[in-house]
Amino acid sequence: MSRGNKGKDRKEQGDSRSIWIMISAAVVLGIVIIAMAVQLVRLNRQGEQNKSQIKTEASVDQKKKNTKEAEKPAGTKEPEEEKVRVEHIRKDLDPEKPMVALTFDDGPYDRVTNRIVKVLAKHDSRATFFVVGNRVERYADTMKNAYNKGNQIATHTFDHGDLSKMKKKQIRRELKRAFRVMKKINGENPTMLRPPYGNVNDKMRQTIRIPMIYWNVDTEDWASRNKDKILSRCKSIKDGDIVLMHDLYPSTAAAVEKLVPKLRKKGFQLVTVEELFYYKGIDAKGGKVYFNGR
Repeated sequence: MSRGNKGKDRKEQGDSRSIWIMISAAVVLGIVIIAMAVQLVRLNRQGEQNKSQIKTEASVDQKKKNTKEAEKPAGTKEPEEEKVRVEHIRKDLDPEKPMVALTFDDGPYDRVTNRIVKVLAKHDSRATFFVVGNRVERYADTMKNAYNKGNQIATHTFDHGDLSKMKKKQIRRELKRAFRVMKKINGENPTMLRPPYGNVNDKMRQTIRIPMIYWNVDTEDWASRNKDKILSRCKSIKDGDIVLMHDLYPSTAAAVEKLVPKLRKKGFQLVTVEELFYYKGIDAKGGKVYFNGR
């Protein structure tokens, strides 16, 4: 066979092989397309079945609802979801037994406030927390926990600024900021204020529309930061006293963990300031200063 014929045969064989490859690829592609089409049909059918099922369930639910509505007596309403609400002025306290109001300034601070709230709850006791507004969002869970345990949350302003050195407009702005952030967490405005540094003047009395709460027992916990010294300043606590502390120091929490059971053992009821005033018959007025519950 000549070289020309050999070359021709090889070319024809190559062309045949290419044609065979192309036919095989076309067949495979056709199979893939058919499989995809079958899967698409299946998915469409499944989707239609799901839609039908949803419609059926919705129809059944609506029929049940209509049946229940038809069975209700005329004029009845759906019962509202029960809400658990803590009564912040307890009505089961004994007005004949001594009461004392422990109060805490400058918080909240989770490491201290939570310890205080825990020991109060353990001994069926409550207290008042005069919180600083610019700390509230950072320790929102801590403040909410104290509130939900029945403790009173009052204000110590937003920035702990000296209100006696402010103009009336500044005083209002300071309190408005504190009220706004506190209401965001607890759902209500505070009803009492402790003036920072204990400073009060006539301008404040004329401007502030909630009672200002002072104290008549000062533990000076901020100065000593010593559990035993704090406790020693609480030895002469009497009925109607308002005690000043700060929920910033672990030493204060340690003192409270000892003080609360001791006072309870002596027969004291540990109450919030608003509870103290309620049982002592004190009608606290806005702009006035109160030192105790007597």
